[in-house]
Amino acid sequence: MNVSENENYKNLNNMVTYIEDNLINDIDMNKLAEIVGISVNSLQRIFTFMTGITITEYIKKRRLSKAFEDIKNTNMKIIDIAIKYQYNSAIAFDRAFKKNFGITPIECRKKDIIYKQFPIITFRNSEQYKILDYQIKYMEETEIYYYKTETNKKVDFLYKIRELYNYLKENGIHEKLKKEEQYAISSRDEENYSYLVGSKNKYTSNNKIKIPAGKYAIFEVGTRQQKDIVNIEKNIYSKWLKSTNIDIDESFSLEYYIGENCYICLPISN
Repeated sequence: MNVSENENYKNLNNMVTYIEDNLINDIDMNKLAEIVGISVNSLQRIFTFMTGITITEYIKKRRLSKAFEDIKNTNMKIIDIAIKYQYNSAIAFDRAFKKNFGITPIECRKKDIIYKQFPIITFRNSEQYKILDYQIKYMEETEIYYYKTETNKKVDFLYKIRELYNYLKENGIHEKLKKEEQYAISSRDEENYSYLVGSKNKYTSNNKIKIPAGKYAIFEVGTRQQKDIVNIEKNIYSKWLKSTNIDIDESFSLEYYIGENCYICLPISN
């Protein structure tokens, strides 16, 4: 392509936007190549090289991801969802859905299962994209006693969080928290970034807050290391959030720790 690298990425991202806007329509490969400004063969090679999958497979995964959400969040008949996302028969849809998610569409609707989503691709580098697993669950209202740090500079936020945890470790509080259910709340307003950490048990903190009841989208981190939590959060906000129809209340996010694991919980707007 006789254009700059930034222009290449811009054209590819415009193509991805076109795909997303037409998941319920027939998508012509020639139209995609026209958007990018190269031949169909060149587009297919570049796309596979940069993402690890073919364009056809990407379109299929995005359609199935949206179908998954429709099955769980609407009362549409499964056959109507199949037709909506360009499947000509229930059998073909059932086969593709089970191959992609390991369950049938009927099992998806009936069971309380982990949501799976293949996110929208954004072209910036050659990273490969994977299925994002999450659950949607109702959480009861929880009152916690907490310690807090805050700053009016985003660049200082992670440093302030590390500083707070160092304080908790030095005073023996962190070890107590690790032995029970631990909660952390991140929030921001127009002026401040704040981070609260605590549990249901009162130690030396008299500060308490109620975590509101409601539905939450829950992502498992697998560790409680800050770098891993930050990495998952980046994926959630850069990929998952723009790939879903689920509305998130972005006024705060919740981290729930148990044992050596952390779960990132995002409140769903009613």
